[in-house]
Amino acid sequence: MENVETIDIARLEEAVVVFYRSNSQDQAITHEWLTKAEASPQAWQFAWQLMQLGKSQEVQFFGAITLHSKLMKYWHEVPPENREELKQKILETIVQFAAGPKLVLNRLCLSLSAYIVHMLEEWPCAIEEVIETFQSQRMPNVSADAQLWIMLEVLLGIPEEAQVIHTSVKRVTLRGEIGKRVPLVLQTIETFLKQQMGNEWDTEAYSNMTRAVKCVNVWIRNIGYCIEGCVSICAVLLEVVQKCYWPCIRSGVGCMSADENELAETCLSAMVSIIVQPDCHNYPKTAAVLIKMFLDSLCDITQVEWKRDNDNEDIIVHIYMLFVAAVERHSGLFLSGITTTDPELSAIWSRMVHEILQCTDKPGIYPVEESCSTMALAFWYMLQGDVLAMPDEQKHKCWEHIKPLYAHLTTVLVRKSEQPDESSIDKWNSDDLECFRCYRQDISDTFMYCYDVLGDYILEILAAMLDEAIVELQTHPTHWTKLEACIYSFQSVAEHFGGEESRQIPKLMRVLSEIPYEKLNEKLLGTALETIGSYCSWLMDNPSYIPPAIDLLVRGLNSTMSAQATLGLKELCRDCQMQLKPYAEPLLDACQATLVTGRMKNSDSVRLMFSIGKLMSLLPPEQIPKYLDIIVSPCFEELQSICQAGSTTPAARIRTIFRLNMISTLFSSLNTDLDDELKNAHNVQPVLLVMEKTMPIFRRIAEVWVEEIDVLEAACSALKHAIVNLRSSFKPMLQDLCYFIVASFQTRCCAPTLEISKTAIVIFFWEENCKPMMQQLLLEFIQHSFKLFENTPQQNFSNISDTMEMFFSCLTQIVKKVPQVLEDKTIAYDRLIYYAQRAMLLPENGPIRASTQFVTQFVMQSRNHAHMTEVMLASGEQIIQTAMICVGYMTPRQQVEKFADVFLSINKKYPAEMAVWLKNVMSVPNFPTELISEAEKQRYVSLIIKIKVNKRLLQQHLGELAVKTRGLVAIQSPVN
Repeated sequence: MENVETIDIARLEEAVVVFYRSNSQDQAITHEWLTKAEASPQAWQFAWQLMQLGKSQEVQFFGAITLHSKLMKYWHEVPPENREELKQKILETIVQFAAGPKLVLNRLCLSLSAYIVHMLEEWPCAIEEVIETFQSQRMPNVSADAQLWIMLEVLLGIPEEAQVIHTSVKRVTLRGEIGKRVPLVLQTIETFLKQQMGNEWDTEAYSNMTRAVKCVNVWIRNIGYCIEGCVSICAVLLEVVQKCYWPCIRSGVGCMSADENELAETCLSAMVSIIVQPDCHNYPKTAAVLIKMFLDSLCDITQVEWKRDNDNEDIIVHIYMLFVAAVERHSGLFLSGITTTDPELSAIWSRMVHEILQCTDKPGIYPVEESCSTMALAFWYMLQGDVLAMPDEQKHKCWEHIKPLYAHLTTVLVRKSEQPDESSIDKWNSDDLECFRCYRQDISDTFMYCYDVLGDYILEILAAMLDEAIVELQTHPTHWTKLEACIYSFQSVAEHFGGEESRQIPKLMRVLSEIPYEKLNEKLLGTALETIGSYCSWLMDNPSYIPPAIDLLVRGLNSTMSAQATLGLKELCRDCQMQLKPYAEPLLDACQATLVTGRMKNSDSVRLMFSIGKLMSLLPPEQIPKYLDIIVSPCFEELQSICQAGSTTPAARIRTIFRLNMISTLFSSLNTDLDDELKNAHNVQPVLLVMEKTMPIFRRIAEVWVEEIDVLEAACSALKHAIVNLRSSFKPMLQDLCYFIVASFQTRCCAPTLEISKTAIVIFFWEENCKPMMQQLLLEFIQHSFKLFENTPQQNFSNISDTMEMFFSCLTQIVKKVPQVLEDKTIAYDRLIYYAQRAMLLPENGPIRASTQFVTQFVMQSRNHAHMTEVMLASGEQIIQTAMICVGYMTPRQQVEKFADVFLSINKKYPAEMAVWLKNVMSVPNFPTELISEAEKQRYVSLIIKIKVNKRLLQQHLGELAVKTRGLVAIQSPVN
């Protein structure tokens, strides 16, 4: 920017107008210039010039925000002898703009607020004088309403300016000084509000009263005040709420105006701030008085508005917000109402519980017909948690007291979880439906809390409601929502009940199998299918209920609820696999028939393959090939067709990934070795039969889709699932797999191929007859990675960062799980360390994490092998230097702590060498940067060498070192 002395006012005005009236690109350029102008010392002069009468509103506003910015950030530029003059100029300019524009006047009021905060020590009566000046209407030619507006804006600004201004005074001291004025401010607001209570309120009155109440909120929230001193202001705020609400109700209008709503909500928000202050639990008697006041004043309003689609929902939301906040903040006081002999405290407990239960049970469906009930759900979690944490004797008494409450809550939650029916769903948009889905999940969690209190008794409550829902459905065949909600409630508590429950769950299963789904909404079928999946562990111990469960799931496969059906069937096949043996063949036929239709989504078809694999595993060996041919062959036929065509269109890519995912899922679940007896039998695994025929297709896929990493991931995932599932049974195909991997490496070294190599090495290296093959695979794994690294310019290593991350991550796991691989002296360990250091220097988190873990593991194993010790002695100093470059300036600061493991491992295995290496590295002038002194460097060298075990302390030291070497300012965390 030009020198500040040469800033031309005309040019500045022109830039301001351009900024406020131009597009975003021009704004960005102008904003930078204006920001520099604003920061210049000359801004103290031109701010006043820009606010002269006759200037455009944009220019005047920029002048006002410049003045405010200077007062916030550059107070040190104001000489003490000029401060009185500055005050007078601010006050004069406020008078000048008293009639508007309000935008400019607001900034001037904030400027006066900032000035007052800075001057509290020199002008201790500032707040008192400001209040007196405006209350007494001493401002010439300014209307009473305008003076009131100005006073309230100034008072509103003081606590907020105290939080953000740049000052040498400690915040806690500043807050303490301002805190001394809280009684005066509250008294001023209280007096003003009381004066208004007997008047008729126009728009201006509502606006000023809302601003006054906001003032209370801001002072309490930012500064705080003992709740013993807040009782009288709360009484006035409650009066204001009453006057906002009841006149419109009694006059028959019924709906509060926007002004009435805003003022009432602001009052309620201010009372929330008062009742949740950090130290208010120290005043339980006053808290009880305030809570009783809230209940006495507001319960009549909640009673009138306890209806669906009420006109005054916003005020009800804020009332319940106040109730819930009061109870959560004073939970100890609240719970003492259960066991107390004090009738008033007991009454508070009873009335507040009733109100929160009413909030939970608000008529209508959330969030379209009501918006309160979600606030109360957290209370029920808190209540049972707090009772659970009580001493035993007290806990038992409270537990018995809250049981009927949670029994009633259970019935309320069932009703609140009802879905919108066909007659009301048209009013719902996608956001409403998503909000309701989350709300239902919260209700599901709350059912769990109800179980914690009620135990098995919850099933009796749900079963009674299920009976009622069935009767209602028989009477009104279209009323399906209550039945669906009951089934959903059973689903929510399913995880607590095993096979021993023999009364209510059998009844549920019978109901699920007898519902005429074809006549009812499809959502009912979806919930029933999910519920079958939730009770699979119960079905395992009660197999007589499996056939009707299968019938229901098969019905679901051929419906619009196929996602829920495939999920339920997956759960059933996983938990009850052996119990499904008698039904395996017809169930497979049903799955096949569904797949053939092609109506299911790709994700549902992929999920169904898991169940197909589990069911196929149950068949006699001679029947499996038939189903492989029927179900699996189409997948490979399509893959072969796509490969032969050589088409790499987006559509072909989607189909290839889809078919590979189907095969991958099948390979993960198809395993005929179901028990130890069968493992000894000479049966060939079906997956091997498939792979023998299809390995050429996998190779061809790797060639055709060499540039599409997600296709390669899908292919390698299928092979990985086969290996992990079959383990030693996979050995006959191991050589073919190695050929596939090496062929893929020769085409392209990428993350998916590296991962499948690691999987094979970790599983099969231990088997003597496989060891030579795995040693060779490891060499190929390393050599092809080296070739990729060598062919990539180092400045472009970020382009292969995912491959480098996978390489070192896999290598770390191999070294951890199969340390014998390190006995091979033909591996180029020095190059491994070299490339690990290159990965450390990358900006991406993945390679940094993987390479530091590898180096750490390498160092820890190196003393066991002479050839590795030689590499470490030759490379140790270089590793230390690289790590220090990373800590000093190269690595993103949040990743610096990862290098602690490298230093600790070297210090553990090479302590003497470490001391020498670190001193040599740090003795280089200006290393790692010139921003740290030699003395500081030596101090950190000593600290790092000294720490041999305490990782957290070393991380702390490295973090501090990184701050110093980068010239940053350390920010201390606030002390709680």
